Amino acid sequence: MPTPSDLPPTPEQISKSVRTLLADVLQRPASEVDLTQRLTALPGMDSLHLVQTVVTCEKQWSIQLDEEELFDVRTGDDLCTLIRRTANAQEDTL
Repeated sequence: MPTPSDLPPTPEQISKSVRTLLADVLQRPASEVDLTQRLTALPGMDSLHLVQTVVTCEKQWSIQLDEEELFDVRTGDDLCTLIRRTANAQEDTL
């Protein structure tokens, strides 16, 4: 029987974690991070911060995000959706 840590993350867990991660990377309060906003429009966001965010997300959930799909990520919500889809697909292959 799988334990809670063996289950794929919930959308709420992913959103909370991505918001917190972006806040840490951008050195802003999490309450100021709007996941519906374009990532490139977040104050202080640059390409290095984006790469750091993706790498940290991959490590946190032990996943590998598809590079081609990452090109379609525009908002924090898009990133959360890709993480959830990738984690669920990985769970299905186990």
